[in-house]
Amino acid sequence: MLERRTGYESSLRLIEAAKEGNISGCISALSVPILWSIAERNLSESDAKEVTKSVIGGFSIVALDPEILNKSFKSNISDFEDAIQFYSAVKGKCRYLITRNKRDFIEKSRISILTPEEFLSKRQ
Repeated sequence: MLERRTGYESSLRLIEAAKEGNISGCISALSVPILWSIAERNLSESDAKEVTKSVIGGFSIVALDPEILNKSFKSNISDFEDAIQFYSAVKGKCRYLITRNKRDFIEKSRISILTPEEFLSKRQ
């Protein structure tokens, strides 16, 4: 599934590092059905669920709550889903938000917005 995306190797390394406990990470509850939907395009429903469970296995899940939604509605981040991801990272007290779409995250914050490659190079 990941192999179809540019730079999937770095994303896979991050997922594996989280599953092995080498890094701690959190993922927005919103990401879970998004991951399943992407997987389900190419797999059976049950296989898509197994892949999704495997991917999220090493992460803490940040619950989607009214506070995150209200901040996202008021945000200067133009993409609503990106705003939810950002405020989920804030709620999860994350130091980094890892994305391939850095340009959409314009909010000023203590959270560093990094690509998977930038994060991995920072860890070395």
